[in-house]
Amino acid sequence: MRTATRTATALLLAAATATGFAGAGEALTLQRARALTLSRSATLRSALFAVDAASLAAQAQGYAALPSLAVSAGVAYGYPPTAASDQTGNSLDASAAISATMTVFDGGKTSALVEEYGVATEAARESLRSARVSLIGQADAAFFAVLEAQASVDAAASDLKAAESRQAVARAKIEAGSLSESAYLQSEADTAGYVTTLVLARKTLSSAKARMASLTGLPATTDLAQIDFSSYAGLLAKLSALDEAGIDALANEVLALAKANSPALAGYSLSSRQAQLAEAVARKSYMPTVAAGFSQGFSQGLGHGSASSPSFPGSVSLTASMSLDPWSAKNAVDSASVASARAILGASQGETDLELSLVQALYEWISSAGSIGSAAKALEYARSNYESVLERFELSSATTSDLSTAEALVSADETALIAARYGFLSNLSILGGLAGLEDAAELAALVR
Repeated sequence: MRTATRTATALLLAAATATGFAGAGEALTLQRARALTLSRSATLRSALFAVDAASLAAQAQGYAALPSLAVSAGVAYGYPPTAASDQTGNSLDASAAISATMTVFDGGKTSALVEEYGVATEAARESLRSARVSLIGQADAAFFAVLEAQASVDAAASDLKAAESRQAVARAKIEAGSLSESAYLQSEADTAGYVTTLVLARKTLSSAKARMASLTGLPATTDLAQIDFSSYAGLLAKLSALDEAGIDALANEVLALAKANSPALAGYSLSSRQAQLAEAVARKSYMPTVAAGFSQGFSQGLGHGSASSPSFPGSVSLTASMSLDPWSAKNAVDSASVASARAILGASQGETDLELSLVQALYEWISSAGSIGSAAKALEYARSNYESVLERFELSSATTSDLSTAEALVSADETALIAARYGFLSNLSILGGLAGLEDAAELAALVR
């Protein structure tokens, strides 16, 4: 009960903190978004209560190994006989007793059950950690999605502004008779295309904000703190400089970190152990159970004609029992053995799959780091080229098509840079989640 109370109190405090932030009017940081997501999650609450339930079940199983105590007391009144001549048979007797029983031998079944329930409690705790890591990953993904969508809206608005400027120049030229009608129509079509792109970008942003709001409980209009990408410059440079040997060394360190922290890997191990203990418990059914008992009583006659000296009857017992149903016991053992084998196989496969996922996520993270630099250089060239083509277009030495192509190149390269930057952050978050880390900074620290 105390455990459940502590859990409920922690949840209420977290919810109160989250509610207090809602009116602060400050930009929402990534760390705060994570905390709000955790405080509002029904999945996390369920996992917390599952830990409490497993812990209480383990305690109850431990109590089963202790002596069982019982007390009883009573008063008995004997009715008088029907013969009017005999009224001395009235009786009133009081009695009380205390007894204790305890299993003194069961072939280790109780101790195996205690251990099995202990493992189940550890598995519940790992499930709780897994839920936390998953929710943090969801908060990260939603946060980055909003920022990426906002950056895309800003880029689309900039593209539209440039297209409108080009169309204004084209309009002046067609009025002066220095531009063909088809060239002007092309500029109009390009502008309309950028309008559509901006509308779609805004819809994507609205959807991303709605997802963020559903996780944090804050209004969809809440501003998000921007990411300072310059703070990642050193890390990006180190990742880009890694050779094949460096990547392999980093992969080994990431795998070691995951083995020490991943709740998924811990869960696989605990699942195998739990299945093995269940098989051990099933095998104990062949063993006899021996129980010892002790009872001490007290009785006293109180009624007229039944008063007597108190008596103190007592007994000590030792009983043994054993199932004479070997076929059912064998079936239970066989079933537990099959379940254990399946659990071990599943754990082995799960560990292999997770290791492959970790390595793949690491490669994608490193690749996205390299793409940021190339995308930034491409955008720098595209903007320089656009300025040059725009100047020549204003001097009528470049066509509308040339300027349209230059604009499209800037738009494509800016979109690529935005995707590369937030892809890098998302891949880092995904890799951290696979490694069982709530703060992916530990991964960044491995890059040397």
